[in-house]
Amino acid sequence: MSEEGAVTLAFCGGGSGAKLKSKVARGMSELEDVVEEEEEGVVVLSGRSVEMPHVDHSEAEVATLFSVKYESVTSISLSEEEYCLHLTHTTNWEDVAVALSDFSVTLLKRETLQKVSSFDPHQECITGLKFSPGNNNCLWTSSSDGFVKMWDVRSNQCEKEFQGMTKSSSVTKPLTCFDISCNERILCAGTELVETGVFILFWDIRGDKALGSYWESHTDNITQVKFNPSQADTMATAATDGLINVFDISQSTEDDALTYCMNSEVTTGNLSWLGQNGRQERLSAITDIESLQYWDIKEAAPMHKYSREDVAAAMKLKEPDDCYLASVHMSSEGDNPLVLVGARNDEGSDTLCTLKLDLQTGQLKPHGSFVAKQLLLMIRAALYQVETDSYITAGECGVVRIWKPESTESIGKQSLVKLSKKNRTKPY
Repeated sequence: MSEEGAVTLAFCGGGSGAKLKSKVARGMSELEDVVEEEEEGVVVLSGRSVEMPHVDHSEAEVATLFSVKYESVTSISLSEEEYCLHLTHTTNWEDVAVALSDFSVTLLKRETLQKVSSFDPHQECITGLKFSPGNNNCLWTSSSDGFVKMWDVRSNQCEKEFQGMTKSSSVTKPLTCFDISCNERILCAGTELVETGVFILFWDIRGDKALGSYWESHTDNITQVKFNPSQADTMATAATDGLINVFDISQSTEDDALTYCMNSEVTTGNLSWLGQNGRQERLSAITDIESLQYWDIKEAAPMHKYSREDVAAAMKLKEPDDCYLASVHMSSEGDNPLVLVGARNDEGSDTLCTLKLDLQTGQLKPHGSFVAKQLLLMIRAALYQVETDSYITAGECGVVRIWKPESTESIGKQSLVKLSKKNRTKPY
């Protein structure tokens, strides 16, 4: 047993590892037993067949299929040379924070996108951004410099910081992501693979105390850490090893905490908790190959999964390589999630639309289209407000936009910026 196992608090400790390794191995193998058949354009999972046929449609027919129209009512360019990497909003939706690729954070008024302030929280790439659930003046950031910091946005002063170190090593580990439990007691962050291990680190927010870490459940860089929005002790993680794990962090050892282990078979870059019948027990996973998976955490295989070709077919595109997935959100129309997707075109501007994941039929269906008077470049982050059916997007050339249904009156003038076509490779 390494020194990491000597954790005094109940939920963060290693065990013998035998049971945990059995769970991980089962997650790696069970998917093969569930997939029964795979044909061209058809995937059969657990007896359910989902077909995403390609049909050529005219522009008029496509416009009819995407019945909800969103228009860009306000926009701002924060930097023509930098990318927007992360977005977050206060609980009351009055303010929005944006993290850029130049290691800076800008605070905006949500309704008008008026700039409030800007500061540089880190000297390396910002890997996470989140407002405190209970305090709209507190903003959290994480970075590959190995620190998570809490900022008072009224003064842009750092109030707390947590360093990505473990008890057995003095090496500061680059942090790839973080999250805060819904009761604001626990801070958790994932690390890159350092030396011979990858870690999920825990701190007590109230006492600034390091609680310990998990280090046996993943074998490569952690890409996502997501607490359940309504269950403070339930947390999901994803990594480049292809595993999606769900933990009950109230348990005394990592072995016991690992409740479910799911094998996505690819790297998951965006993980979201989704509701079903009032319970948050579903996960959506956007992968690094621009595919989408929808999981019930209690099942060994995804309930629904869609390749890049399936997504392109739902968007009515002929070239799958042109499309990408931006985010997944709960909709105002029941439990069927909305998927925000984009596509590059030959004119140097992107096309943006939403698809509805029909949970009853398992199909991705056209939902909404986005109309802007200016060039639209690749979206890297998005927020969705269910109550107003509106989006905030951010992407290349530092452009942030508010989108509202077409019937809604515009609330401000769009910023007129000259946008150049940029190389769309990731900046990190």
